[in-house]
Formats: sequence, C-alpha cells, structure tokens
Amino acid sequence: MTAWHEAGHAVVYVLQGRSLRYVTLRPRGTGRAGFTAVRPRAVELSTVAVVAHAGPLAQARHVLDTTSDIELRREGITADDVRLDAYLHGGHDDLQLIAQARRAYGLPARQADPWAGMAQDLLDRYWPQVAQIAAGLLEHRTLTGQQVRHYLDAAPTL
Repeated sequence: MTAWHEAGHAVVYVLQGRSLRYVTLRPRGTGRAGFTAVRPRAVELSTVAVVAHAGPLAQARHVLDTTSDIELRREGITADDVRLDAYLHGGHDDLQLIAQARRAYGLPARQADPWAGMAQDLLDRYWPQVAQIAAGLLEHRTLTGQQVRHYLDAAPTL
C-alpha cells in the first residue's frame, strides 16, 4: 500500500509543477515506510495540502480497487472506513500538513476542506500513471523525479 501512497504524492507534486527529486519505499526515520523528496521552494500551503491528501487517497483507492464488495460487506467495512484508515495508518505527516493548512485558512473543524477533492480529481484523471509508478516503486524501491515525469509525459492529455 505504501507504493500507491507515495505514488499518489509524487504524481500530484509533479502535476502541480513542483520539482521532484525522488520517491522511495526505503524507510526514512522512525515510522516511515516511504518518502517523497522535493526540491525546496516556497509554495502555497493550499498546494501542500492537496499533495498531502493525495497519498492517503491513492492508498485508499488501491485498497478499494483490490478488495471485493463481498469482502468489504463481510468485514462490515465501508469505503469511508477505508479512506479514514489510510489517513490514520500511513498519513500521520499528511494529517499534520492538512491541519496546518486548515488553521492557516481558518476552516472550521466540521467544514470539509477543498483540497481533498482537488487531489481526488487529479488521482482519478491520472490513475493509470499512479499505478505504473507504484509498480515501478515495488520493482525498484526508488524512482527519480525524471522517471516519474516520464510516466506522466506518456499519459494521454485529459
């Protein structure tokens, strides 16, 4: 699942015009199974929030795509449960970034933020490339920014 999580981050980083150094499944620090490294530059906090949502949302979509409806019903699990689990068990840093953006923009606790929808839209439009990048990560453990851009450059224009 980490491959899809990190692939989601990487795709949205690049689609937003950010400079990706690499994405890896090699652990970095305590509790991290993967990492997406970008070249530092000033960006809007809202842009960071969209990228933060992309990892857990890609992870959840992969789980939902590979789990039968029968299995979900048997376990009493909904699609919302899968999404929440992706944020809670793989998106700790992501949740912190999203919370920081929510505070900065003064969003009330019960109000949905707009960034999840933006991330989901990008993931839906580029899902085949997210899957290719995840497969590349599973095979090679690390992909460079150039390799990620290659997958996206080969994508049909939507």
